[in-house]
Amino acid sequence: MNPTEIKDAIADEGYTLSMVAAALGVNLATVSGVVCGHSQSRRIAEAISKIIKKPINEVFPDKSAYTNPRVLRGEERKQGIAQLQQLLAAS
Repeated sequence: MNPTEIKDAIADEGYTLSMVAAALGVNLATVSGVVCGHSQSRRIAEAISKIIKKPINEVFPDKSAYTNPRVLRGEERKQGIAQLQQLLAAS
């Protein structure tokens, strides 16, 4: 969906972007940035999807990070941190 379609869908549910921002405890610019595609927030994208009753991949089809998040946990995360420490320590 494009930003206008997202805003219209939110309005159809009786809300505004500023209301969404207040409900999420963030500022309007943050929500607007996600809607317009200038910034990413899975939490805000999920909230918008829930408000307009559409799957996140339908609302934000160009943001694979929302549908396929890459979160490192456990040993994989520890290995990644160790690699970063080595990289950053090298001169």
